[in-house]
Amino acid sequence: MKVNMENLSDTQRKLQVIVPADVVKQERNAVFKEIYQVAKVKGFRPGKAPVNVVEAMYKSEILSETMQKLLSNTLEDALREAEVNPINRPEITPPDAIEEDKDFEYTVLFEVLPEIELGQYKELKLKKDKQAVKDEDVDQAILHLREHKAEVKPYEKKKAVKDGDVVIVDFEGFLDGEPLKDLKRENVQFIVGEKKMIPEFEENVMGMKKEEEKEFDVTYDESFPVEEARGKAVHYVLKLKDVLKRTMPKANDELAKGIGLESIDELKNKIKEDLGRQLEQQAETKLRKELMDILVENNPSLEAPGSLVQQEAERLVQSVKQNMQQRGVPEMDLDEKTLEEIGNHAVRNVKASLVLGEISRKEEISVSEEEIKESLSNIAQSYNMNTEQIHDLYEKNNLLEGLEGNLAEQKVIDFIIENADVDEVPVEDNHVDNKP
Repeated sequence: MKVNMENLSDTQRKLQVIVPADVVKQERNAVFKEIYQVAKVKGFRPGKAPVNVVEAMYKSEILSETMQKLLSNTLEDALREAEVNPINRPEITPPDAIEEDKDFEYTVLFEVLPEIELGQYKELKLKKDKQAVKDEDVDQAILHLREHKAEVKPYEKKKAVKDGDVVIVDFEGFLDGEPLKDLKRENVQFIVGEKKMIPEFEENVMGMKKEEEKEFDVTYDESFPVEEARGKAVHYVLKLKDVLKRTMPKANDELAKGIGLESIDELKNKIKEDLGRQLEQQAETKLRKELMDILVENNPSLEAPGSLVQQEAERLVQSVKQNMQQRGVPEMDLDEKTLEEIGNHAVRNVKASLVLGEISRKEEISVSEEEIKESLSNIAQSYNMNTEQIHDLYEKNNLLEGLEGNLAEQKVIDFIIENADVDEVPVEDNHVDNKP
C-alpha cells in the first residue's frame, strides 16, 4: 500500500491511498467466496451453482462489498503509516468503480491539531480588579433579603395599583389585528416599581383595579427577539387579575434571627464577608478571561480546526437557548449577528484551549486521580449526592475525560498566573450581585 499526504493547511490533511491490484484481487476473491456460499440461483442449492453464473448475477454486490472491505481494512493502516491522528471523522472519497485487475485508489480528508510554537506565557503583565464592599452594598443586600421575606396577601377591598404592589396579569399582543402567539402570557406576576417588566407595562398597570382591562401600544426596535414584532408597534390587551399587598419585615434583630443569626450587626458582617468573596470571585473570573485573550493574541498564527470550532459553537448556541428558556423567553432561531458573535467566541475558546494544552504538555502539568476524586466530591456535595453516584453518572455519560480536561486547563491557568506579574487595580464602581 502506498500513502501520500498533502498538507492543505495547518490543520487540514489529505491522504491519497493506493492499494495494489494483487490485494484488491485477494479481497475480491474473499468476498466472492462469502457470497457464493449463500447465493440463490434457481435450480441450484447454495454453494453449488456455476461460478460464472454467480459472478454474473452478483457482480455489483461483489464489487461494492469489496470496495467497503478495502476501505475499512486499509484506512487505519494508512493513517498509521502517515503518522497522523484525525480529530474529526475522516471524509473518504472512493472511486466511482472498482476494477479487480487494477490498483484501488481513494482520498481521505480530515483535520489534525496544529503544531503550536508558543508565544509568551510566562512573566505576563496582568491586571486584577481590587474592590471593596461598600456600606450601600450591604444595605442593598439587606433590602433584597427583606423583599425576599416580604409577606404577600390580597387587599381586603379593591385597591388601585401603586408602587410596591404585586400584580398578576394576563396579556396578549396583536399586530394588525392578528394575535401573536409568542406575545401571549397568563398569570404573569411582577412587583410594580422593580422595573423588571418593560416600562409600558409598569406605566399602564399603575392605578388599575382588579378585573380591569387596558389597551396600549409598545413599539419594539430591530433587536427584539420576536421577529414579527421587530421595528413595529404591538397592540396589547392587558387584564389585571389580582393586586396583592406586600409587607416587608424591618431591618432588625428579628430579621437576623429568622435566618439563624443573633443580631442585625452579625447579619451585616456576614453579608459583608459574602459580598467580599463574590467580588474576589468576579475579579478572578475577569482576570482569567483576560488571560485567555492574551494567550490567543500572543499566538496570532494559530489556526483553529473547523470541526472543533463547530462543536464549540453548537455548545455555545445550546447554552444561549437554555439561558433564554430559564428567563422565560420563547425559543426561537438566533439572528445572524448573534450567531456571528457566537462563532467568534467559539474560535477564541478553541484557540485558547489549544494553547493551554500545549503549555500543559511543555510544562508537564497533569491531573492526578486524587484531584479528580476531590472535584467529583465537590460536585456531589453541591447536588446533595454521594461521590459514587456522581462518578457513575459521569462515567455513564462519558464526562470524566471532559472533567479531567477542564481541571488540567485550570491548573495551567493557575501556573501562568503564579508566574505572572499581577497588578491589583482599585475599582470604585463594582458590580457585585448583592442579592442573598
